[in-house]
Amino acid sequence: MKKQLVILMTILALALVLAACAGGAAPAAAPAGEGGGGGEGAVTLRIWTHQNDAFNSGLEALADAYMAENPDVTIQFETFDYDTYIQTLQTALPAGTEADILQMFGSWVCSYADGGNLAEVPADVLSMDQAKEQIFAAQLAGYDCNDKLWGVPQEFNIEYGATLVNTAIAADAGLENITDGWDSWDAFIADAKQLAVVQDGVMTRAGYHFTASDAIPATFYSLILQNGGQYLTDGVYDVNTDAGKAALELMKKMIDEGVVDPVLFNDTENWVGDCYFEEACAMGLVGPWVVADYKDDFPDVVEATQYVKLPYIGDEPALVAASGWGLSVSANSKVQDAAWDFVKFAALDPANAVQWNLASGTLPALKANATGEAADQLVAQFPHFGPFLDLLQYAQPEGAFPDRDLVWYEITYPRILNFLQGNATLEETLDTLNREVGETMQ
Repeated sequence: MKKQLVILMTILALALVLAACAGGAAPAAAPAGEGGGGGEGAVTLRIWTHQNDAFNSGLEALADAYMAENPDVTIQFETFDYDTYIQTLQTALPAGTEADILQMFGSWVCSYADGGNLAEVPADVLSMDQAKEQIFAAQLAGYDCNDKLWGVPQEFNIEYGATLVNTAIAADAGLENITDGWDSWDAFIADAKQLAVVQDGVMTRAGYHFTASDAIPATFYSLILQNGGQYLTDGVYDVNTDAGKAALELMKKMIDEGVVDPVLFNDTENWVGDCYFEEACAMGLVGPWVVADYKDDFPDVVEATQYVKLPYIGDEPALVAASGWGLSVSANSKVQDAAWDFVKFAALDPANAVQWNLASGTLPALKANATGEAADQLVAQFPHFGPFLDLLQYAQPEGAFPDRDLVWYEITYPRILNFLQGNATLEETLDTLNREVGETMQ
């Protein structure tokens, strides 16, 4: 998840509440396409997306292919910068002036579905049983609201499981075989300590930066799973458990061993993406999207970069993952049949879906594209995808929180960062998390 999502996703949650209470003036927009889809005459499909050149070029290529096969359909794209897109969804959906197909992030979907703004996926497009068979569980979860489907994910959003490694820095530090990985956290911590640099009592290079707002929650909740626990059961949140304590103890051990200074390395100071590519961090925990974002400005660092799987506790590398970007259809669309037909073409046909992943530089939401020829294509174009493709099957949904981003970014991240900085005890931190997250569940 990109750095800017941290603030903007929280804005979205607040915006939805305001929209529900007060509504708002909708922007001027052309009416939805007239005519019936599926061969019932000429159809115009409008698609709204956020401004991401790679995402949009891949989707436009699929639209061109679809229109070539369906000459009675015209597809029009309307693209908004990210801030404007959130605001436009907020005002247009309640007013019914939105496009037919809407690009959605997984954590948004249920809020809009609960508001009656989205159309349920027809069973003849994708049934729930088919969805569970074809789509990775962690990605499907964001589009599954009350056991009904409200869209189809196109990408796998992942922030945990493997770490960026600067192999050039590692070699200079005498760690020639670092890409072989680690069989324990102790072995990992030893290497991370060797990569850290401290001058005059100040850390000038972190060995392993995991103290960012995506990395801290992803690490904490994944370690709870690996220690045999759960943090959300039947709508009840509880981390004040043996597994919760073990997770925080391991995170604090990394701080105490000198892997990273959480005062100097966090979202405010030395954010993990900037830190890594500016070589102020030798390793960093952030999703694979970051490589594409920085490759043009830091080609030499990218050349020396590999992702290496993190060690794990237990028999399998259990981890949590957020639901990523996908496509939903407006409940107000007059051409829902045609809209869903395009969504099926773009997101559910494996050959088409992987073309979008290749164009957008994203991991696949479809299980079929994580192995075989599709996987080979992805790794050939994005070598850093290799370790993640092996991990996708082990990812679990983050959980059905009423406001996931509030829990992640406004509670979990700052409370655990405060603990890692030495400003609260382990017991105080777990109690605070239970109380504050519990209040959001009521």
